[in-house]
Amino acid sequence: MVFAAAGCSLVDEDLSVCPEKYELEYEMQLVTNVSTEISTELNLETDVYVANALRTHLGGVFSDYAHDVNLSFYDVAEPKTLLENIRENMDASQTSYSLHLPIRDYIHLAVANIAQNTIVSLQGEEFCSTSCLFQSPADSETGIVDSHDTGIFTARVPMNIVAGVSQQFHVNLYMANCASALVLDKSLTPEIRSIAAYSTGFAESFNIADSTYVFGSDFLVKSVEVPMDEGNKVCYVTVQFPSRDALETPAEIQTKSIIESESNPDSESLQDGVLWEWQIYVTMPDGTITCSRLGLLKPLRAGQLEIVRCRLLPDGSIEPADLTVAASVTLDWNSGGSHEIQL
Repeated sequence: MVFAAAGCSLVDEDLSVCPEKYELEYEMQLVTNVSTEISTELNLETDVYVANALRTHLGGVFSDYAHDVNLSFYDVAEPKTLLENIRENMDASQTSYSLHLPIRDYIHLAVANIAQNTIVSLQGEEFCSTSCLFQSPADSETGIVDSHDTGIFTARVPMNIVAGVSQQFHVNLYMANCASALVLDKSLTPEIRSIAAYSTGFAESFNIADSTYVFGSDFLVKSVEVPMDEGNKVCYVTVQFPSRDALETPAEIQTKSIIESESNPDSESLQDGVLWEWQIYVTMPDGTITCSRLGLLKPLRAGQLEIVRCRLLPDGSIEPADLTVAASVTLDWNSGGSHEIQL
């Protein structure tokens, strides 16, 4: 795909300030643990249908295929103002663009797969330091935000355009969001009314220039149930920005599992060091709701998938298979905290 940026070739003018040839080669770099995570966590014969359904569901998120790219070129001098912006359909995992830009130094920021994402938008493009991926605010009443639609990729490259020289620049784009999957075995509790699952503890925006995540408001990410036509297992997935990184790794991780009665439903129960959570609300046949919170001590980073395997017990509580996952259960839960859960 060949195009010319405004300022050099779209008007009849002196082109002496532009290089003869200037080529940008873009390549999607999908560095992910998805295949390993699925094959490790869902390795039993009875898990095959879950693994296949999960691969299909996440195929469009963890993909090195870029539908669209947004290319921004900034002045290197403060306040690093936007000089050129180009939006194109890439429709490939790797492609080259030939273009002409005025001879000068640039900071180049690139974003892929943002046009079709209804949850995350590109904001603050006017200046390099404010350009960011911003997640839509959570609903003011429920505190809930939907899962991301696409896997988003970004890059940042300093560029020095030299007069009279044909130059090539290689730009690698890396994934900025991630995913988690909750797999529940319902074989012990066949009779329930409904399940609502949410994840929480993640960043709400991403600064593209310095590749940093911003954590602010406390929100829940609404999961999407993965379609499956067989078996006693269900799977819920959320796609979002990463969690915080662990500041330190404990030498020993103690399991903490607490069942809270309705007389003490609001007690703090997850152990220190929890970085992010799954919250599961199970409505029982008698109308009562059991709330389970699963706390993860391992950070969920960009490009990663984390599968949390659990059993649904007869009282509606959730029992994680991984003993390092902190578990807290409230029987006969009723809403009244900071989030009005959509059940």
